[in-house]
Amino acid sequence: MREKLEQLCIKYDLGKLEKDPEQVSGGLLHHMFHVHTTRGEYAIKVLNPDIMKRPKALSNMIHSEIVSNLLKDRVSLIAAKYFKGMHVIEEDVAFYMIYDWLEGRSIFAPEITAYHCEQMGRILGKIHSAGLSVDSMKKQENSRDLYDWKLYLQKAEQGNAECYEILKEHLESIVDLDKAVIAGFEELSAMQVISHRDLDPKNVMWKDKQPYIIDWEAAGYVNPYQELIEVLNYWITEEDGSYSKEKFDALLGAYTECMNISNVNWDTVLQCSFDGMLGWLEYNVKRALGLEGSGSDEQKEGLNQTKGTICELKKYDSQAAVLKDWINEYV
Repeated sequence: MREKLEQLCIKYDLGKLEKDPEQVSGGLLHHMFHVHTTRGEYAIKVLNPDIMKRPKALSNMIHSEIVSNLLKDRVSLIAAKYFKGMHVIEEDVAFYMIYDWLEGRSIFAPEITAYHCEQMGRILGKIHSAGLSVDSMKKQENSRDLYDWKLYLQKAEQGNAECYEILKEHLESIVDLDKAVIAGFEELSAMQVISHRDLDPKNVMWKDKQPYIIDWEAAGYVNPYQELIEVLNYWITEEDGSYSKEKFDALLGAYTECMNISNVNWDTVLQCSFDGMLGWLEYNVKRALGLEGSGSDEQKEGLNQTKGTICELKKYDSQAAVLKDWINEYV
């Protein structure tokens, strides 16, 4: 990898490498390297070749950087650098994105405080109220098919005993959640905004108490209140899985500086807020079964993510009622 990154740095006038590139943790789908050159420090993302084979993968990456650049005057963020009018560089059938290096870090429970939640609520409100429009980006359709969970169970039974046992145990509840999501889509799709769509703590870097939003590749249209629920779930959850009312109030209070949350059907919003987790679960089940990606490491990571996502679904299913009560009190 050193040779490829060294050639990349020279070709795009980033300087010569001063030491071996260091792979940094955090990327679940792609690989990120910290690169020191004679001209500065950079983060170079090596995009997953299996993902980039998908028909819309490249256009999604390009759109993500269009969105981040439209928002850079409203919120603090890290966007990919331009090279000859391109954010995504293709070299020798491989794809790269290059960023200026930020010496910050992501934080997770129990480090997350009400201050951090306030900052995230304000950022989310600014993004949702921006009214972005990108001609080449399409709104989400108001429906999708049920994921084929039963087919995955059958395939797991044929060759992945551990995945089979996990799916078999939770299949009924997963299918019920998926059906509920699909039932509520039409109502929520009537209002959509362009947003980040993956404001997990891992996608926020903090430096001197200032948040910088990173990893915009999931950017696209979403119902703002559906994303609000997802962000609440990411940021106000304590280490033991419970919710913090103090953090909830901080995040929602800052969000409502820009966004009105009255006259919202919160039952439907909460019902559909499982969609992101279900999509991530389906993708990782396919990885675990060898239907997505390639290699044993990919399958192992898919299985680990499947287990973790099912735990998160169960946890959130039991706590959604708490969010509903707190939102009703707030409204």
